[in-house]
Amino acid sequence: METKRLLLAVILILLTAAVFAQNATVSEDSAVSQDGSVLETELSVSQDNGSTENAAGSTDVGFAHTSEDATEEALQDAELPAEKRWQFLEWDEETPEFVLFYEVVIEEKNSGTGIWTEIRRNRIKDNTARIQVDPILPPGTYRYKVFSYNMIGIADAESEWFEFTIYRAFLPKINSISSNVNMSPVLYLDEYNDGIFKIEGENLFNPDKSPTSFTEYELIGSAKKNAAVLVPQIVKADEEKARSLIIKFDMDTLDIGQYHFVATDASGLNSGKEKNSLVTVKFKKAVDFDLSGGYSCPVILYDGTIEQYMGSSVWPLSVYAKVSFIPFKHRYGYLGMGLSASYTRMGVKYSGYSINGNLSNANAMFVFQFPVRIRTKTGSGHRHIMTLEAHGGAGVTSIFDLKFEFNNGIESDPLNSINLSFIAGGAVHFYTVGRLYAEVNVDFVHAFMSDMAFGMLVPSVGLGWQF
Repeated sequence: METKRLLLAVILILLTAAVFAQNATVSEDSAVSQDGSVLETELSVSQDNGSTENAAGSTDVGFAHTSEDATEEALQDAELPAEKRWQFLEWDEETPEFVLFYEVVIEEKNSGTGIWTEIRRNRIKDNTARIQVDPILPPGTYRYKVFSYNMIGIADAESEWFEFTIYRAFLPKINSISSNVNMSPVLYLDEYNDGIFKIEGENLFNPDKSPTSFTEYELIGSAKKNAAVLVPQIVKADEEKARSLIIKFDMDTLDIGQYHFVATDASGLNSGKEKNSLVTVKFKKAVDFDLSGGYSCPVILYDGTIEQYMGSSVWPLSVYAKVSFIPFKHRYGYLGMGLSASYTRMGVKYSGYSINGNLSNANAMFVFQFPVRIRTKTGSGHRHIMTLEAHGGAGVTSIFDLKFEFNNGIESDPLNSINLSFIAGGAVHFYTVGRLYAEVNVDFVHAFMSDMAFGMLVPSVGLGWQF
C-alpha cells in the first residue's frame, strides 16, 4: 500500500513539472533559443558617477539602457551610498512563478582578437528576474544570456546572446569658449572670423581616444524649432590633462542666433547648456539704412504713342532717388523694404508749336541684398567692397501736365494720367570710402495705362550713403 502511494506521488510530481515547463513561455518579441524556448531579457546598469566608471548598454535590439535615475542622482551627489554603485541585469518573463531559479552567463570580448571569453556565471537563489553584478564590470564590451530552470531543476529555456558596452564616464564641463580672432564668445558676421575657438573646461577628451572612453562635441542652436546642430573639427586636444580644446567650425554654416557648445562623453553625461558655453552670432551693425540718388535715363520699350507724337523714346532729363531699410540680416543675405522715385522732363519743339510734359514713377519694393567682402592685406579682417541688390514691387506711373503750346500763347488742356505699375530691377553698390558708395541701377517698369501698353527700362547711376 505504501509503495502504491509513493508511486502515485512521483507521477503527480512529474505531471506538475511538465505542466510548469509547458507554461514557462514569454512574448513573441523575445529572443528564441536553439531548442525553441524563449526568454525576454533586458539590461539595466547603474553605477556611481563619482568614480571613473559608469555604464551604458547598447544592443542591436535596443533593450539595453542606462539607469536614468541613478545617473541623475550621481550628478547631484558624488558621495553616493554603495548600492548606487551596483550594476544590475534585469529581464522579464511572463510566468516567473513557474521558474525555480535563473542562471546568467557573462562573456567579455577581447578588443584585439574579437574572441569572447566567459568571465561570470551567476545563479540566482530564487525566481527574481534581476541580478546584481558583483564585483562591478570595468569598461569594455560584453554579452550575456539567461537560462531559466523549471521547478524540478532542469534548464528548459534560454535567451540568445545580447551585447552591451560599459563606458568609462567623465562628466565634461565647459568653463569658457572664445573666438580666436576677438577672444570673445560673440561673433560678428560682418567681420572676419576664421572659425577657430578655444575651449577651457574639464574632461575634454579627444573624440577618438578609445572605444569605451571618448567625448563628442556639438554646437547646438537655441531655436525652439529646427535647432541647428554643428559638429566641429578638432584642431588640437590637451591629451595630458583634458582641460582644453582648439576647435574649428565652417563659418559658412553659422547664421545669426545663439548656440551652446555641448560636450557629451561616451556614457551619455554632458556639459549641459550653461552660460559659460554660450556662443552668440550676430551682425555688428544690426540694421542698415541706405539713401541714394542721381541721374537716370528712361527708355520707352513698347507702345509708340509717345514716340509718335514727341519723336523720341529716350528721355535723358531725369533724376531718381531711393531709400532702403534693411532690418533682417542673415548669412545668406539681407532682407528689407524700400521706396524709389524718378522724375523725367519731356518736351519737343516743332514749327509753330511744342509739346511739353512730365513723367514720374514711384514704387514700394521688397529688397534683397548680398554683401561681398574680401580679406584685408594684413589678413586680420574683411573689407566690404560691394553689395549686390535685387528689388521688386508696385507703385504708380504718372504722366502729368502734358500739353500742346502754340506760338501765339494758346495751350491745350493738360493731360494727366495716374496708373498702376510694377517694377523689377537690380543694383550694385560699390563702396569707396567708409559707408559712401557709388550705385549702378537698372529697373524695368510696366504701367497699366488705358489704351496703351506702356513699358520702359530705367538705367541710373548715383551716389549713396549707408547710415
